[in-house]
Amino acid sequence: MLWRMRALMLLTGVFCMLYFGLQPLMELYEEKPVVAAPEEVVFINTSECHVSGPRKPAAYFMAIEPVCRLRCHMPQLIIAKTQGGSNFLVGNGVAEDLQCRYWLKSAGDLRSRKYLPDGHFDMRNGAMEEIRVGTGHQIVRIKCSNQSNETRYHDVHYFLPPPPEVQSKATSSPEKMSVIVLGIDSVSHMHFMRYFPLVKAFLENQPHTKFFGYSRVGLDAYANLVPFLSGLSSRDLQSKEGTWLFQNFKAGGYSTAYGEDRPRDIFADRKGGWTPPRQLADFDLTPVMVEMETHTRYSIDLKERILCSAGRTFQEVLGDFVLKLVPHMQQGPFFSFFWQSQGVEEYYEYASHLDLSYMLLLKSLLDANVLNNTLLLLMSDHGLRAGNYRSSFQGMREESQPLLVAMYPEWLKQQYPMAMENLEKNAHSLITPYDLHETLRDVISLGEMQDAHIEVRRNNLLSCPKKKIPRAVSLFLPVPDHRTCDLAHIPSLFCFCRELTEVPTDDGLVLRCSRFLVESINKLVKPFGRCRRLRLKMVLLAHFLDFGEESFVYELRLRVRTVPGNGEFEATVRLSDAILLTSPISRVNHYLAQSHCLSDPDFKIFCFCM
Repeated sequence: MLWRMRALMLLTGVFCMLYFGLQPLMELYEEKPVVAAPEEVVFINTSECHVSGPRKPAAYFMAIEPVCRLRCHMPQLIIAKTQGGSNFLVGNGVAEDLQCRYWLKSAGDLRSRKYLPDGHFDMRNGAMEEIRVGTGHQIVRIKCSNQSNETRYHDVHYFLPPPPEVQSKATSSPEKMSVIVLGIDSVSHMHFMRYFPLVKAFLENQPHTKFFGYSRVGLDAYANLVPFLSGLSSRDLQSKEGTWLFQNFKAGGYSTAYGEDRPRDIFADRKGGWTPPRQLADFDLTPVMVEMETHTRYSIDLKERILCSAGRTFQEVLGDFVLKLVPHMQQGPFFSFFWQSQGVEEYYEYASHLDLSYMLLLKSLLDANVLNNTLLLLMSDHGLRAGNYRSSFQGMREESQPLLVAMYPEWLKQQYPMAMENLEKNAHSLITPYDLHETLRDVISLGEMQDAHIEVRRNNLLSCPKKKIPRAVSLFLPVPDHRTCDLAHIPSLFCFCRELTEVPTDDGLVLRCSRFLVESINKLVKPFGRCRRLRLKMVLLAHFLDFGEESFVYELRLRVRTVPGNGEFEATVRLSDAILLTSPISRVNHYLAQSHCLSDPDFKIFCFCM
């Protein structure tokens, strides 16, 4: 009996020793309560508008084809470089003997179809030969064939030699500050937050401000970039004489550059007597993209929206153009506008392809000391405009919440404290492309950002009657807290300051307004005579827009489907003595070849060709 008691006491002691001895170690590995990240992101927080949204995306269907497989499948057998004042083509992994022919365009002929006399050269298996093709600013197209006369390589290269003497003029506080616009089409702010972790991490180590309240004012890139680059709406530009920022910066002593990753720029096929912005630039990538489109391009996706030339996507060609400009940016003040649209316009997940390339591009600009005297805008025009994700309620909201981030050197905050304090405080204000235009006009004349000037301009702005504040407010000034979508010239369809209340789609008033919407589309395309008359098939969504208890305005946001063609369209309709459209009409599904008989981009979205 005694031995049993002793054994029990021993076991109890061992248990206590093990339990209390190991308890600190157990606590070390014990799961701790983690402070959860906020589920909501605040976009706008003013007295007149509060907009927030979920941090996680809404459910959506995957793309028809895996975007991870969308890679150029042709080899990049030749690279181009400029050395010692001459332009060279260099072999890169050539696995067989090739006979090559090339065609040159010089700086004066870039926009024409005129070629210099062509040339020939041979590339031997495994050789790293350097073929001199000329000097200066040139475009060269190369086509190489093997012994069986099979084409093995067809590509276009662009030579942009550095200035004669490259030396950085960046100082701690230059007299003029450069501007770089890096635009990515169809990327909402939350889309960026989800798919660009590397760029986000890079930004966290640089002075920057994210503008959560940036809103679009038009349907497409054209309607949002015209206000940004000219200060006018796209409609006003047809009747008024505007001045592009390219002209303003050139008058201020800046060099300028324009680049897109497609051959037809944003402003192509638009009516007006104005000169397209790219033709005002000192350096323009468009002739290179046109040459690729004409001779060497091939598509890598089913929709034929993502293009390659040899082993490079058109987006990579645009990135290379930016890097070729770095020595010129180091020479003096520079205004450059770059815009990417391929891939991101069509595929929600394609943004994940871009994160690394944009982070490396920003790092290259940082390492080259370009960002030390540059205001860089990383921005978009709107969120995704069509597809499964866009059809969700969250996707509908994000379409009107484009990306906008401003990066700037640290010295700017020290030299212009009041202006930069206002800029950072505007992070959750309701702002538009008109405001960006006014902001960049201030950058041309840095004297306008001195505290004394800012104080005077601030007082003048705050003294304006509530309903007469200007359409465009520089972000170096405090954007008025009482600003509304109407005061900011944001159409109802793009404004989420007003609460949306879902209403039954079979309501009599909803059906009446939906038929009016479809009839409005028919009136738009009737003059063309080549489009089928549309009929209302069904009302997909209907929301009542809340204007407040004191308002007698009754407005509906509608999404309808029409036949033939199953087009899906959205607009806002106001009911008063008559039914009125209060916004542009947006198409929210793809129309592909349905509108082949029209070329006007303003009307293609509505037309089902006969």
